[in-house]
Amino acid sequence: MIRSSVKQFYGRKWRGQEGQTTVFVLLALGLFLLATVAFSVDVANLWFHRQTAQSAADAACTAGTMDMLVSAEGGAIPGANFTPGTAFNCSTKATASPCRYAALNSYNGTGLVASSPSNDVSVSFPPQSANPAPGVTPAPLSLAPYSFIRVDVIDRVKVFFMGLLTGSKTQDVRSFAVCGLTLAKSPIPILVLDPRNPSAKTSALNISGTPAISIVGGPTKSIQVNSEDPVAVSAVGTTATIDLTRGGPNFDGSDFGVTGGPATAPVPQFKTAGNGAWRYPAAPIADPFAQIPAPSSAGMTTQTGPIRTIPACPTTGCLTYGCPDMNGCDEYAAGYYANGIAVKNRTAIFDPGVYYLNGGLALQANSLVRPSNQAGDGSGGTMFYVTGTPAATCSGQNGLVCVGSNSGSPTVCSVTTTTKCVQPFDSNLVKCPAGLSPDPKLNLPPTLPGNVLLAPCTDTYGDPLGQYRGLLFFQDRSSAQGGGWGGGGGFLLAGSMYFHQCVAGCTAPTSYNSLFTLQGNSGSASYILGEIVTDNLAMGGTPTINMALNPNATYSILKASLFR
Repeated sequence: MIRSSVKQFYGRKWRGQEGQTTVFVLLALGLFLLATVAFSVDVANLWFHRQTAQSAADAACTAGTMDMLVSAEGGAIPGANFTPGTAFNCSTKATASPCRYAALNSYNGTGLVASSPSNDVSVSFPPQSANPAPGVTPAPLSLAPYSFIRVDVIDRVKVFFMGLLTGSKTQDVRSFAVCGLTLAKSPIPILVLDPRNPSAKTSALNISGTPAISIVGGPTKSIQVNSEDPVAVSAVGTTATIDLTRGGPNFDGSDFGVTGGPATAPVPQFKTAGNGAWRYPAAPIADPFAQIPAPSSAGMTTQTGPIRTIPACPTTGCLTYGCPDMNGCDEYAAGYYANGIAVKNRTAIFDPGVYYLNGGLALQANSLVRPSNQAGDGSGGTMFYVTGTPAATCSGQNGLVCVGSNSGSPTVCSVTTTTKCVQPFDSNLVKCPAGLSPDPKLNLPPTLPGNVLLAPCTDTYGDPLGQYRGLLFFQDRSSAQGGGWGGGGGFLLAGSMYFHQCVAGCTAPTSYNSLFTLQGNSGSASYILGEIVTDNLAMGGTPTINMALNPNATYSILKASLFR
């Protein structure tokens, strides 16, 4: 009986305590959930600050590397307020361009304050040996002494629940970005550089009359006009055409890019098909020849005219030095010409090498130019550097390179014409010794009449690998004289034409004023195997010109990139 009473007593007591454990469990779970929510708020806040800090680092890094690009290309850095290679902190250099862009993204970089929300932004320039961007090949030191820039952002953020665990009221969030300069290929056959309003010059690319420019092969984009003006491209005359239907690496169409406008292609002046399209707005392309140094006349052989006169020959077999004209030729050698070169009523042949022409090159009435068969400097072609004031003019054309309306129209030797005639040019000679023959799809004829000039294959103004023709015409960057190519017969220019005025890093008002003109009646067998890079381009008259291009022949430009 006693045992039964005790059992009943304690049973009733235990039943009175039921549910108390559940209360404690619920209380513990509630506190845990509250802590989790508080911790989640802190984590979410830190994540948000991490994202904004990364955006600020990216923006500051991109701004810095764009200024480094300008510096590497020889220009001043307006408003940059920093020197590439010298590390700095935004707390002491707030006006530097990376710091200004970080501030625009809410990070003023004034420095870290203990236990208070604050931030710090620092900029450094890692050496190439540190490999701050694995897998990236930086620009060579000869072009960019400092290829990399790194921006570090530290954001000191206020925390709540996490402070109870760490004993600190703030938590540091760190982000960084690495940017730099690399070499990128820029194979644009026609590149019009002037970025400004061209209203005083009608337009950056102006087409009048009935010219027909057909681009065959080459890269995916055949023409780029950098001008920001809404009428950067204008076409007057319903029969003027630029045909891109056979452009591109697959010969199935290439693009036309314009930065400012018009938004749509003038019809029917511009023809695109297949993969080709009118691209607007298109990001501007940097000068691909910016890093190529101008030659110096110091140490050059001073030339006063032809080095020899090759006499007339009654038969085609007795001509020497590569002279194609049975009426005789004037042979020129590389060197410094104080009064330029003017060819009139004669055929001129040029030995390979660099021609420094103070006064330019003028191909006047009844002129014809061809390469000689001499070794010259061994580069395989000629580069004409033109500077000063034009020493001679041509009918219908002006500038430091001018080709008159009746230049390049000889009597070509044939089965029926065998005396006092000019041998046509063998187009197989276009190929560089170490290069490949032009793609058969380019449809170069086996022989060509008229003016023929070949750019160097090697050395400073050729291709480093010796495969492709390099610069043919190089205008002094301080000059705005420009050039104009007319002529009454067909021609072949194997090489690039570069007419760009760049003063004080291209920031001076006297920049981008050079004009190159393609005009006249150039004949049906006219070819340009290279790029036209000029500030402004005008095409008029009735020329029919084929730009027959190899899609692999490209030039490298410095490019600013965000790596990580």
